[in-house]
Amino acid sequence: MADEEAEQERLSRGEGGCVAELQRLGEQLQELERQLRESRVPAVEAATDYCQQLCQGLTVTQAGMQ
Repeated sequence: MADEEAEQERLSRGEGGCVAELQRLGEQLQELERQLRESRVPAVEAATDYCQQLCQGLTVTQAGMQ
């Protein structure tokens, strides 16, 4: 546990906003997963929306980390 905290602190200092971006991405993925599970639209449509939003989130995150 202490090793994980030390690693997170090291990354926070050394990588600037990367840790924050990755945390935001994780939260976004959890929200997308919740939306996919609760969706009432056909599975193919819900999965397509999920993939599109996932790709968009990854693109934004990658741009923020550069």
